[in-house]
Amino acid sequence: MSSSAASTEPSVESNEPEKLSAPLWKYVTKEAVIDVDGTVKIRGGNVPFVCNFCKKNFKGSHSRVKAHMLKIPGEGIKACTKVTTEKMAEMQQLLDSCEEQLRDRAPHKVPLPPSSIMSRSSSYFPLRERESEAKKRKGLSPQLSKAFRLEDRRECDAAVTRLFYTSGLSFNVTRNPHYRESYTLASKIPGYVPPGYNVLRTTLLDNERRQIEWTLEPIKKTWKETGVSLCSDGWTDDQNRPLINMMAAAKEGAMMLKAINCDGVYKDKNEISRLLLESINEIGPDNVVQVVTDNAPVCSVASAIVESTHSHIFWTPCVVHTLNLALKDLSKAKSYLPGEKVDEELRWLMDVYNDVWFIKNFVVNNNMRLSMYNDHCSLKLL
Repeated sequence: MSSSAASTEPSVESNEPEKLSAPLWKYVTKEAVIDVDGTVKIRGGNVPFVCNFCKKNFKGSHSRVKAHMLKIPGEGIKACTKVTTEKMAEMQQLLDSCEEQLRDRAPHKVPLPPSSIMSRSSSYFPLRERESEAKKRKGLSPQLSKAFRLEDRRECDAAVTRLFYTSGLSFNVTRNPHYRESYTLASKIPGYVPPGYNVLRTTLLDNERRQIEWTLEPIKKTWKETGVSLCSDGWTDDQNRPLINMMAAAKEGAMMLKAINCDGVYKDKNEISRLLLESINEIGPDNVVQVVTDNAPVCSVASAIVESTHSHIFWTPCVVHTLNLALKDLSKAKSYLPGEKVDEELRWLMDVYNDVWFIKNFVVNNNMRLSMYNDHCSLKLL
C-alpha cells in the first residue's frame, strides 16, 4: 500500500505543525510501513518514498527529500534530474513560508533577568531560595558558593519551574521517578540536549513500545500454561469518543491489549464479535479460556458468535454488572409483583435509593457545597 501525494502545487494553508515542518513530503509518494503488530502506518521519519518527478525509489526523512528536490550535495542522496529551476524556486518559497509560520506559532520566551541580578538589584524582588540552599549559603564563603554553583542551581530551578507553569503540567509529574532520573542522567552528559518534537513521536516512541513489549514477554509466555480471560468493556474518553478496550487477564496479571476508537461505527453484534475474534487471534485461540463482557444483549449475542467459532471458549457475564442489574430489578420488583408484602419488604431499598440520589444532587448541583465536600472528603461522587 502507498499514500499518494501526486499533487505538486504548493500550499501553505495548513494548520498542522507536522505539515509545516515537513512540507516537501507532498512532492513524493510515501510507502506504507508495516508495524510490529501488523498494522499499516504512513508517517514521516525514515520511510521509503518515490519521487514524483524522477520516479526513483529512496529511503530517508524529510531532510533527504529536501536535499533530493533542491539538489543539496553531501546529504547522502542523489539530486533529482527532473526538477526544473522554477520548481526549485517554488519549493524554496514554500519552505521559507512554512518556516515563517512556524516561527510565528512558536511560543515566545519572555526574557527575565537572571537571579543574580534580581538578588542584587533593588528594582526587582529577589528570587526565594530553596530552604536547603539558604541554610548552606549562611555558612559558605563567596568562594565556596561559587564552587557549589548555587547561582546556576537557582537559574536551573527557575527554568524547570517555568516549563511546568507555561505548559500547564501537573505538579504530580515531579513524583514520577522518571522525572528525577532524567535530570540526574542528563547532568552526567556534558552538552546534552533533550529530544525534540519529531524524534519523540517517531523513533523514541517505537523504541519505548518495543521495550514495553519485551518487558511483557515473560507474562505472555505463561498464557499457554495458565490460560487467558479476554475482558472487554466500552467506555468514553475525555473527548467523549466511544472506545472499546481489550484486556488479557491471567494468573501473572492483567495486560491491556488495545483500546479501539469506535467513533462513527455501529456497534452491533457483528462488529463486537469481529473485535473479540481479532483479539483472540492476537492472543492465540488455544490460550483463551473465556470471554468476559457485560450483560448487554448485543454483547451476549456477539459472545455466542465467538463460542460458535471457537467451541472451547465460553462467555462469562461480568459479575459487577450482574449485581447492578439484580439490584435494579429488586428496586422495581413492586411493578411486576404486586402485593402489600412486596412493598413492605422492599420499601427500605427504595428509600435508600432515593436518599442517595437526593444527597448526590444536593452536593453536585451547587459549586460551594461541592467545594466543601471535596475539601473534607477524599471519596469521589460517582
